[in-house]
Amino acid sequence: MPDEPESGDLWVDFHWVDADGLTQASLDDASPGAIVEPGRYVLVGDYDADPAVAHVVDVSHDGIVLLRVLCRDTRTRTSN
Repeated sequence: MPDEPESGDLWVDFHWVDADGLTQASLDDASPGAIVEPGRYVLVGDYDADPAVAHVVDVSHDGIVLLRVLCRDTRTRTSN
C-alpha cells in the first residue's frame, strides 16, 4: 500500500480498470483533507504516472472508491 499520494487527492493504480471502465481505489489512500464522495471530481495519481482528473462514481461502505478517469496525458514523458 502506498504511503501517501505524491500529488493530488487520491492514489490509484491506473492499470486496474474493470469491465465498465472504472478504476478502483481505497479511501485509505486519500490525501489528508481530500473530499472523496460520489459526484465530485478529484485529482488522482500514482508514482509512475502523471496525475489525472477523475469523477467519483461510488464510495462503498467499506471505503472502496470507483472512479472514471477523465483526463490523462498518455504521451511518453522524457527527461532532459
